[in-house]
Amino acid sequence: MKKFNFSFNPKFNINTKVIIFGISTLIFLYLLYLSIPSLYKSGRVQKVLSNEILSEFNLNISLSPDITYRILPTPHFFIKDSKLYNLNSKINDELGELKELKIFISQSNFFNKDRIIVKKILIKKANFFIKKENLAFLGELINKKFSDQKVQIKNSKLFFNDKNNNTVFIYSINKFIAEYAKENGKNIINVDGEIFKIPLKLYWEKDLIRKHKILKANLKKINIDVLNKSIFEKDKYFYQNEINILSSKFKTNYEIIKNKINFSSIQSMIRNTPLSYKGIIDLNPLFIKADSETKTFDIYYILKNSFWFNEIIKAGFIYNENFNGKISIKSDKISKNKIFDKINLVLNINEGNFDFNETILINEKIGNLKILNSSFIEKDDKIFLEAKAIIDIKNLDNFYKKFLIPKNKRKNFEKLEFIFEFDTLNTNFKVNKINFYNLKNKKVNSEKIDDLVDNYADKRFEYLNSIGFKNFLKEIFYNYYELG
Repeated sequence: MKKFNFSFNPKFNINTKVIIFGISTLIFLYLLYLSIPSLYKSGRVQKVLSNEILSEFNLNISLSPDITYRILPTPHFFIKDSKLYNLNSKINDELGELKELKIFISQSNFFNKDRIIVKKILIKKANFFIKKENLAFLGELINKKFSDQKVQIKNSKLFFNDKNNNTVFIYSINKFIAEYAKENGKNIINVDGEIFKIPLKLYWEKDLIRKHKILKANLKKINIDVLNKSIFEKDKYFYQNEINILSSKFKTNYEIIKNKINFSSIQSMIRNTPLSYKGIIDLNPLFIKADSETKTFDIYYILKNSFWFNEIIKAGFIYNENFNGKISIKSDKISKNKIFDKINLVLNINEGNFDFNETILINEKIGNLKILNSSFIEKDDKIFLEAKAIIDIKNLDNFYKKFLIPKNKRKNFEKLEFIFEFDTLNTNFKVNKINFYNLKNKKVNSEKIDDLVDNYADKRFEYLNSIGFKNFLKEIFYNYYELG
């Protein structure tokens, strides 16, 4: 049998040193090639990059001459203290101060100093200043096709200012990405940030073919998700909005007509209870009016989740002197309440402040409770609702029966006024003052009742555990009877 000889021919021996030298030479030449942009004149680079950014991204950035070229992690120019301007403004309308700007470039041809191809823009430690008159430009910018290259922003802030340059709110940007998705023809923006100390994630997309738009917002800390759809049909937009708060869902259809938004819903739910509403929002000045109806109203559910008020109000989320409105919810049935049957809940917004003035709880056999004055205040690092309410008595006998007051301890009165404080975080309340009004509608002064209320100053009551509160009221009624 023939044998094969696998030994190598000496003529073809591989010289390891030659290979290492060759590879080293290639790496040296590559690094030398990557270093070519460092030889460009900074003035030339400044002009070429400005034109390229304007052409590719439609952004008017005034680059400072403080330009440094860096190879790692990939070739890019590092520029300090640049400015972003409104492209459509006839004056120098500054939109941003960019403390750190990185412009990543293509390695395709570094020998042509007049043709620098930008691959990505990264902005860090920037401050953006937006006013109402800038919104048209921004809307135009995001509705055009984005560049095939990414724009990223990190560790920056967006200041939304009024016409007098007073800051209305600040949005802290942790990470922002704007890009064009070639596979489905969509502009996409992803933002992760914080507003009023509340984490807020935003996702926006526009289908450039069908012109549909989607906006998603997530406020995880207060359990709110928002989905807004803009559907383009028959040469106009139709709008749908869905808000999920805790286990409630609000589905709204709306239309925009000049400076007004008309909205309505027949598909919303508060927990498992259907809710319908309609209203209008005036945009100039900002005012919202909404009227809604629901078959059942669960006060306990609202009180149990009152931490939502604590987070929103404590963060100053809606404080705005230009924000006003009135929202009412009517229901002919109150669940988990043994005294009142119906409710007309009124939420007033006055220059960004909440109150429940004019809210009425109704019992046809006993009387009505009406909130006269209310406001949210902060103390001990918590938010409290302080309110003055009055009960108009329709049938005093039925009223006393409800609180199990014996006939020999009953005394006539027309109204019962009380001032109370509700802890939005711990969901309990205490009574600070109680006043009786006699049949002539005159307030009855009593130091004894005042002292009794003061003795309960540290006592707080739970809404569902009414035994302690009823016992407290019994003592009040007995003291009122003993006044003579």
